[in-house]
Amino acid sequence: MLKFKPSILLTSCLLWASQLMASGSQLDIKLGMSVALTGPASEIGKQLASGSRIYFEQLNKQGGIHGALIELDVRDDGYEPNHTVNNTRFFIYDKKVHALFGYMGTPTTTAIKSMLEHTQIPLLMPYTGATFLREKPAFKVFNLRASYLDEAKEQISHLVDELGHSKIALLIQADEFGITLQKSLTAALKMRGLKPQVVGRFRRNTNGVEKALKLIGNSEATAVAMVGTYEPLSYFILLSQKQNKKLAFTTVSFVSSEDLLSKLTQPSQLMVTEVVPNPVSCEGKICEQFRATLSTHSLPITHAIFEGYLNALVFSRAAKMCPLPFNSNCVLNALSNVINQDDELRHLFKIKPKQKKLPIFRSYHS
Repeated sequence: MLKFKPSILLTSCLLWASQLMASGSQLDIKLGMSVALTGPASEIGKQLASGSRIYFEQLNKQGGIHGALIELDVRDDGYEPNHTVNNTRFFIYDKKVHALFGYMGTPTTTAIKSMLEHTQIPLLMPYTGATFLREKPAFKVFNLRASYLDEAKEQISHLVDELGHSKIALLIQADEFGITLQKSLTAALKMRGLKPQVVGRFRRNTNGVEKALKLIGNSEATAVAMVGTYEPLSYFILLSQKQNKKLAFTTVSFVSSEDLLSKLTQPSQLMVTEVVPNPVSCEGKICEQFRATLSTHSLPITHAIFEGYLNALVFSRAAKMCPLPFNSNCVLNALSNVINQDDELRHLFKIKPKQKKLPIFRSYHS
């Protein structure tokens, strides 16, 4: 788990941005990033921002994009939609960024949907697998992660087909994130002639899972597909173990698996679906460069930092395919081409010829 304070990270990001502005030009590329730097989901936001910041810093030292520097402005929203809306207004109307980048969460991105439609500012690499970002949206978006539906299918396949569970409960964060995945998990169960045993809910940014545990514990469920962040989900698992509940668990990539696993004090039957390869063991030039870069920053190697790093890398490779000044249509087209044509990225994601979907990976705690 990262140990630096959110205020330090935010200050360093803004200081770095101000230095770029002082030495940059009108051709410099401005990106706005709204994530949780405070609150119970802050480790996710801090890690995403760190991964992207590290890559862009390295790129800027090498001359940037055709001489233009990348200015990444990172602002804290605490994983609360109203703060995300305020940050987005600042980015668009005050900062006049070229694109929104690496936004964190389904409820937060849902809250800015009307602004995306009205302004047509691109939303690039959001940290969410939400359906509304993938089904012919009326705004500009590029997703570098598999959908929550794909993650849900992988989890139900694991629980039902591999482990033999047929009585599966759902633990759901009560917001757009939870609704999206409840629909996806229910659809995946229905494909096997099953339905959720019960659905327990809890509020975002709280650990209030006791009522949900009582509901699930009183049911016949033998497994729980969970939707939330690392704090409430780890608390749920620990409480269930304290009550001697013999349950298997799954959850999605958003959770930040390293932070979740670090809070578990005894073995648990837990599988986390991931949207990037294991950054500790993956092979290839990108993985080697990532690990070498992190070794000079004294940061842990995590999936979230790796995803932030990859977001910046893919954006930069696409931007290099376009002339200056920044043109969103050119960059959006280039982003699709990068994934389809870049051999290093295809090797990293193990993308086969004619494969249209990004793969799902897994982490375990047993």
